[in-house]
Order: sequence, then C-alpha cells, then structure tokens
Amino acid sequence: MKLWIIILFLILLGLIAWQLWFVLFVNLQEPAYRVLQKKDGYEIRQYDSYIIAHVSFAGSYKEVASKGFKVLANYIFGGNKQNIRMPMTAPVFVEKKVKLDGYDIAFVIPSSYKKETLPTPKDDRIEIVEKQSAKIAVYRFTWYPSAKQVEKKKKEFVELLRRDGIQPRSDIILARYNPPFILPFLMRNELMVVVE
Repeated sequence: MKLWIIILFLILLGLIAWQLWFVLFVNLQEPAYRVLQKKDGYEIRQYDSYIIAHVSFAGSYKEVASKGFKVLANYIFGGNKQNIRMPMTAPVFVEKKVKLDGYDIAFVIPSSYKKETLPTPKDDRIEIVEKQSAKIAVYRFTWYPSAKQVEKKKKEFVELLRRDGIQPRSDIILARYNPPFILPFLMRNELMVVVE
C-alpha cells in the first residue's frame, strides 16, 4: 500500500515538474508590447502592429474554440497552398460575436512574416488581418477559461476600468497562452480591450 502511494506521489511530482518546465521555458513568440502603466488589478500596454489569421463559427464557446483551433492549426502547420509550416505563437484570441451567435478564434502570425509574404490558406474561411498598433488594457487571470469563468472575469475587469475612469474602445477579447493540458493554476489567460 505504501509503495503505491509513493509511486503515485512521484508520478504527480513529475507531472507538476513537467508542467512548470513547459510554462517557464517554452517561449512562444507573442506580439511585441511595452507596459505603459501598472494599475491595481490590470495594466495598460502599448502593442506594436501584428498579423492574425482568424476564423469565425456559430456555436458554443467550447465547440467553436475546438473547431477554430483545428482549422487555424492546420493552416500554420502546412495546410496552406505553399505547404509552409510556421511556428506556433501565443496567444490564441477568442472573441464573442453576438450577431453570429458564436465566436471568432485567431492565431498570431510569427513576426518574420508580412501580410504579403504569408502562405495562402487552403481553407477560404480563414481571413488574414493586420492589427494596428494600439493601447490595450490587460487583465490577467489563471485557471481554465470556461465561458462562465470568462464572463465573470469580464465583469471584474469592467468594474476596475470604471473605477479608474477608463473608457473601453472595443469589445473585450480573451487571450489564451497555454495548451489545455497545462494544470489550471499554471495557466495564463488575459482579457484585453482597446482604450484611449
């Protein structure tokens, strides 16, 4: 009995060590930014321009996140007309689309590409968009970002912005930085909104 407990403990310890290694040492490229202000509960960043590949689907958060991720992953891992593989980046953006009754999922394109030099998607549902430089308020949180959790965190974020007299200039989007196999307490998620 004691041997099984020791083995289980060692397996759990190994899993946590692997997860920590992944979170701390696997550096995926992210859009470039600089922190302008650290506020109580969030920060204001200035983002440089960057390119995204995105796709929209009607459906629930969970359905669309899975479907959108697969379509975009296929594109960056060689499912394009030039059969070019691109490295994975972070974050994956998730934006609720009320008119669609669904969501928009977006991958950041590596900065080594320009819009004109990107491989052409085979899937015509994928759209390539250049995001312009912007000042963005960012609220960070951990745990698995379920639809319910994201809505709760959005309300907290809006209250913080209201407290500080900051007016949002866009819809709030979710930025997910980790794969789903990461332990929830190690996950990095952010809510982002353009501000003045």
